[in-house]
Amino acid sequence: RIAAFEAGGRFKGWIARPGGGPGELHFPTYITLGAGGDLYVTDSLNFRVQALGPDGEPRGALGALGDGPGAFSKPKGVAVDADGHVYVVDSLFDNVQVFDPGGQLLLALGQTGNGPAQMYLPQGIAIDARGFIYVADVYNGRIQVFQYLPEVVAP
Repeated sequence: RIAAFEAGGRFKGWIARPGGGPGELHFPTYITLGAGGDLYVTDSLNFRVQALGPDGEPRGALGALGDGPGAFSKPKGVAVDADGHVYVVDSLFDNVQVFDPGGQLLLALGQTGNGPAQMYLPQGIAIDARGFIYVADVYNGRIQVFQYLPEVVAP
């Protein structure tokens, strides 16, 4: 579950409940707020990321247990950029999978290793207002930095 609080710190209530269905969570680990006010939660033991409305209503989910593109094994972090793309860190795959706002997999960043754009047990992610993407590359003891470059359409 997710505990919700008012701005002053007063407990408001619970969002979601334990389980495996829509709007239910099993070991939620990371959370981020999307531009439209939706919450994106790494639902780790359901091997997905759930999008929840501000009051917890299910809006959709990304991923499932598996070892192919768009699937997760150890989802450990989630972030949303200014264009609504959802970035999910998978600790076991040593990468970040990027989805469009409709849930379509666009690409995977990174691979196993200790060089540039290589990771070992990444655990978290954040995106700043300038489009820089920060990935906690835990076992390598560093932060990997990428930059989102939006598509420019010629007039």
